[in-house]
Amino acid sequence: MSCFVSMATEPPTTQLRTNLQQLGKDVALPIMKPGNSLSWGFDGAELIGNSYGIQEPAAAEIDISQASAIIIPALRVGRDGSRLGRGAGYYDRALANVPKHNSGGPIRICLVFDDEVDDCVPSESHDELIDVIVTPSHVLRIT
Repeated sequence: MSCFVSMATEPPTTQLRTNLQQLGKDVALPIMKPGNSLSWGFDGAELIGNSYGIQEPAAAEIDISQASAIIIPALRVGRDGSRLGRGAGYYDRALANVPKHNSGGPIRICLVFDDEVDDCVPSESHDELIDVIVTPSHVLRIT
Protein backbone atom coordinates (compact mmCIF):
# COMPACT_ATOMS: atom_id res chain seq x y z
CA MET A 1 0.00 0.00 0.00
CA SER A 2 1.24 3.50 -0.76
CA CYS A 3 0.35 6.75 0.97
CA PHE A 4 1.89 10.20 1.22
CA VAL A 5 3.10 12.47 3.98
CA SER A 6 0.57 15.27 4.02
CA MET A 7 1.42 18.93 3.77
CA ALA A 8 -0.38 21.56 5.88
CA THR A 9 -3.06 22.15 3.21
CA GLU A 10 -3.86 18.43 2.74
CA PRO A 11 -5.88 15.99 4.82
CA PRO A 12 -3.58 14.63 7.54
CA THR A 13 -2.15 11.17 6.89
CA THR A 14 -0.08 10.50 10.02
CA GLN A 15 -2.81 8.57 11.88
CA LEU A 16 -3.89 6.77 8.69
CA ARG A 17 -0.33 5.57 8.07
CA THR A 18 0.04 4.51 11.71
CA ASN A 19 -3.25 2.59 11.61
CA LEU A 20 -2.27 0.82 8.40
CA GLN A 21 1.04 -0.24 9.92
CA GLN A 22 -0.73 -1.47 13.07
CA LEU A 23 -2.90 -3.63 10.80
CA GLY A 24 0.30 -5.21 9.48
CA LYS A 25 0.39 -3.32 6.17
CA ASP A 26 3.68 -2.25 4.64
CA VAL A 27 3.24 1.42 3.75
CA ALA A 28 5.26 2.97 0.97
CA LEU A 29 5.90 6.70 0.67
CA PRO A 30 6.94 8.59 -2.46
CA ILE A 31 10.46 9.90 -2.93
CA MET A 32 10.91 12.82 -5.34
CA LYS A 33 13.66 12.14 -7.87
CA PRO A 34 15.41 14.37 -10.41
CA GLY A 35 13.43 14.78 -13.61
CA ASN A 36 10.10 15.09 -11.79
CA SER A 37 9.83 11.36 -11.16
CA LEU A 38 8.92 9.32 -8.09
CA SER A 39 10.24 6.20 -6.45
CA TRP A 40 9.00 4.64 -3.21
CA GLY A 41 10.52 3.65 0.11
CA PHE A 42 9.12 2.22 3.33
CA ASP A 43 7.34 4.38 5.89
CA GLY A 44 8.52 3.82 9.44
CA ALA A 45 12.15 4.19 8.50
CA GLU A 46 13.85 7.49 9.15
CA LEU A 47 12.20 10.21 7.06
CA ILE A 48 14.16 13.16 5.74
CA GLY A 49 12.98 16.49 4.34
CA ASN A 50 13.45 16.92 0.60
CA SER A 51 14.09 20.23 -1.19
CA TYR A 52 10.37 21.10 -0.86
CA GLY A 53 10.34 20.30 2.86
CA ILE A 54 8.27 17.14 2.32
CA GLN A 55 9.23 14.18 4.51
CA GLU A 56 10.25 11.07 2.58
CA PRO A 57 12.20 7.84 3.11
CA ALA A 58 15.94 7.98 2.54
CA ALA A 59 16.05 4.89 0.29
CA ALA A 60 13.89 3.68 -2.59
CA GLU A 61 13.07 -0.02 -2.29
CA ILE A 62 9.54 -0.66 -3.54
CA ASP A 63 7.91 -1.45 -6.90
CA ILE A 64 4.68 0.51 -6.59
CA SER A 65 2.98 -1.55 -9.30
CA GLN A 66 2.82 -4.40 -6.74
CA ALA A 67 0.88 -2.29 -4.19
CA SER A 68 -2.72 -3.09 -3.36
CA ALA A 69 -3.65 0.60 -3.22
CA ILE A 70 -2.06 3.96 -3.95
CA ILE A 71 -3.34 6.88 -1.88
CA ILE A 72 -2.68 10.05 -3.85
CA PRO A 73 -2.79 13.75 -2.91
CA ALA A 74 -4.63 16.32 -5.02
CA LEU A 75 -5.64 19.95 -5.02
CA ARG A 76 -9.02 19.05 -6.52
CA VAL A 77 -10.66 15.94 -7.94
CA GLY A 78 -13.56 15.26 -10.27
CA ARG A 79 -16.34 12.74 -9.80
CA ASP A 80 -15.36 11.55 -13.29
CA GLY A 81 -11.96 10.34 -11.99
CA SER A 82 -10.00 13.41 -12.99
CA ARG A 83 -7.37 14.78 -10.60
CA LEU A 84 -5.64 18.12 -10.37
CA GLY A 85 -2.23 17.91 -8.74
CA ARG A 86 0.35 20.60 -8.11
CA GLY A 87 1.31 20.78 -11.78
CA ALA A 88 4.67 19.00 -12.02
CA GLY A 89 3.19 15.66 -13.15
CA TYR A 90 5.05 13.45 -10.64
CA TYR A 91 2.11 11.11 -10.02
CA ASP A 92 0.94 11.08 -13.65
CA ARG A 93 4.37 9.90 -14.81
CA ALA A 94 4.64 7.34 -12.01
CA LEU A 95 1.14 5.94 -12.57
CA ALA A 96 1.57 5.74 -16.35
CA ASN A 97 3.73 2.64 -15.78
CA VAL A 98 1.36 1.01 -13.28
CA PRO A 99 -1.53 -1.17 -14.50
CA LYS A 100 -4.99 0.30 -14.06
CA HIS A 101 -7.11 -1.20 -11.28
CA ASN A 102 -9.54 -2.76 -13.79
CA SER A 103 -6.50 -4.55 -15.28
CA GLY A 104 -5.30 -5.95 -11.96
CA GLY A 105 -3.27 -2.97 -10.77
CA PRO A 106 -3.57 -1.14 -7.47
CA ILE A 107 -6.69 0.85 -6.70
CA ARG A 108 -6.00 4.59 -7.00
CA ILE A 109 -7.48 6.59 -4.13
CA CYS A 110 -7.45 10.37 -3.80
CA LEU A 111 -7.62 11.74 -0.28
CA VAL A 112 -9.03 15.29 -0.25
CA PHE A 113 -11.27 17.60 1.76
CA ASP A 114 -15.03 17.74 0.99
CA ASP A 115 -14.81 21.13 -0.73
CA GLU A 116 -12.13 19.88 -3.14
CA VAL A 117 -14.52 17.62 -5.10
CA ASP A 118 -16.09 18.84 -8.37
CA ASP A 119 -17.90 17.12 -11.23
CA CYS A 120 -14.65 17.32 -13.22
CA VAL A 121 -11.37 19.21 -13.17
CA PRO A 122 -9.18 20.29 -16.11
CA SER A 123 -7.20 17.37 -17.47
CA GLU A 124 -5.09 16.38 -20.45
CA SER A 125 -4.58 13.09 -22.28
CA HIS A 126 -1.48 12.18 -20.21
CA ASP A 127 -3.27 12.71 -16.87
CA GLU A 128 -3.91 9.47 -14.99
CA LEU A 129 -7.41 8.82 -13.63
CA ILE A 130 -8.30 7.78 -10.09
CA ASP A 131 -10.71 5.06 -8.93
CA VAL A 132 -11.94 6.34 -5.55
CA ILE A 133 -12.30 9.71 -3.81
CA VAL A 134 -12.14 9.75 0.00
CA THR A 135 -13.11 12.87 1.96
CA PRO A 136 -13.79 13.29 5.69
CA SER A 137 -17.49 12.63 5.05
CA HIS A 138 -17.73 10.55 1.84
CA VAL A 139 -16.26 7.70 -0.14
CA LEU A 140 -17.04 7.95 -3.83
CA ARG A 141 -16.14 5.12 -6.20
CA ILE A 142 -15.67 6.24 -9.80
CA THR A 143 -17.60 4.10 -12.28
